[in-house]
Amino acid sequence: MPATSQRHADVMEITLDWPEVRNALGPAEGRQLRESLEAAIEDETIAAIVISAKGKSFCAGGNLPEIVRLAEQGPEAVQQAIYGEFQGVFRAICDSPIPVISAVDGAAVGFGCDLALAGSATFIGSQGWIAQGWIKAGLIPATGGTHYVVKRAGQQVLWRLLAADKVDGPTAEAWGLAIACDDARKAALDMASKLASFPRAPLKAVTKLAGITELQEHLSAALAFQTGFITHPDFPVYAQKLLSR
Repeated sequence: MPATSQRHADVMEITLDWPEVRNALGPAEGRQLRESLEAAIEDETIAAIVISAKGKSFCAGGNLPEIVRLAEQGPEAVQQAIYGEFQGVFRAICDSPIPVISAVDGAAVGFGCDLALAGSATFIGSQGWIAQGWIKAGLIPATGGTHYVVKRAGQQVLWRLLAADKVDGPTAEAWGLAIACDDARKAALDMASKLASFPRAPLKAVTKLAGITELQEHLSAALAFQTGFITHPDFPVYAQKLLSR
């Protein structure tokens, strides 16, 4: 089965649907997920994306038998697959002009942990947990996991996560990595639906600003956005609605 896409009004839910391998990804699955993300991002009517999964695992990481077969083809084939298919998923998430929310209702290990933490928000349900996992296979988080953890919670949490066998929702929330809940899919879809109800241009602007960490660059971009919004013909309408409450 491919990664499946299901529309909920202005929200696109992309579901990992390889339960027979606990949603572990090889190059082909990475390509399918990347293409699903790119299609949702290119659809101007979509306001938010939710990544969920079927089965007991959110994503068990890379499909190791597939990775071993890839390794047999040599360094060039490995590099092309990592850059094009695996890192391609994360470039799509990073470049998304709309929020990407992960719903973790099972194990998210290695690649799955990176996928859980790469987007705008992460919900971890009562049956969900994350683990870095890469280093146990003699690997590193080549899809950006180190960056996502440090960006959200700092270097101390990076090492705590690396040393932990698994991190549940309440612990991840205490560390600043995720939001704990009972049902991650429901919580993610609820948030996405709420975000989709907001005016589209400011929502995209906030998504863009969230990725700008340098203050002066952030303020400069915010100035340009805000000037455009205040001088837009729609602004008096929004203002009047707020004043009439």
